[in-house]
Amino acid sequence: MGGQARPTCGWSGQRLRRCRSAAIRWAAYFKPMSIQEYKLASMRSHNKRAGQSTRDMAERRYKSRVRFVLLAAGVILLILVVVSKSEVLGIGGFGILGLLFLARLAMDLMEARAEKMMREERRAIRGAKAEEKIGTILDDLSEDYLVIHDVASPYGNIDHVVIGKRNGVFLIETKAHSGRVSAANGRLLVNGHEPEKDFIAQVLRNTYWLREEIRRVIGVQVWIVPVLVFTNAFVERIVPIKGVTVINKKYILNVLQRPNIKAQNVAVWEGREKIREALYTSRKL
Repeated sequence: MGGQARPTCGWSGQRLRRCRSAAIRWAAYFKPMSIQEYKLASMRSHNKRAGQSTRDMAERRYKSRVRFVLLAAGVILLILVVVSKSEVLGIGGFGILGLLFLARLAMDLMEARAEKMMREERRAIRGAKAEEKIGTILDDLSEDYLVIHDVASPYGNIDHVVIGKRNGVFLIETKAHSGRVSAANGRLLVNGHEPEKDFIAQVLRNTYWLREEIRRVIGVQVWIVPVLVFTNAFVERIVPIKGVTVINKKYILNVLQRPNIKAQNVAVWEGREKIREALYTSRKL
């Protein structure tokens, strides 16, 4: 079976000991999983991959960019063909100049648009890599945690949801920004400036939505710990902003394993599989 042959032995003491050791290894190889191990493996197999939606977004952006470049190149080529046939088509000097100007303008617009699309594609790839880094850390948690990746919500995907047996529910939003993260007057700053969108508001909207979804599934209002994690930036020691913990990725396990009496809820842990199923099948709107 799969290249594993049953061990055969002679009667010498040394060979008998080697045979016994090989038999134990052979039996362990084919040992069936316990019910608990099977449930854990089944649960993980039904989980989405960390960063899956962001990877899909990057792929869609790549395909859109390729289609756009091919279309624009086709238009430019058509203009140049018309110019080459200008004498046959009866196009005079001013007409040729106009077509050449149009071709040049189309090339400039194509380059600018393609560059913007490429930046958006690269941003999505960086975001996916950041989510995958955090996903790798979370997937190594013990059986006392259920990790749910890539949950669709009306306010953008939730990168990770973690349900702890003794530590409650965590919503984790991951960012790939580099540099330095700080806070001033209750505002989050990245390299001394407010980021391109309000990350705290994004996390809070998803937190309220998640709390309502869990209440709908198990009938209990739960305490959710929102966490904003930066994978590449240095994060100063920041007091939680509107209840959102802001950290670098190396502190994520400390946050998840920190005792939190307010967050403990037996009903949440007992209903964790229902919650996971509901979050993956819930409508965005």
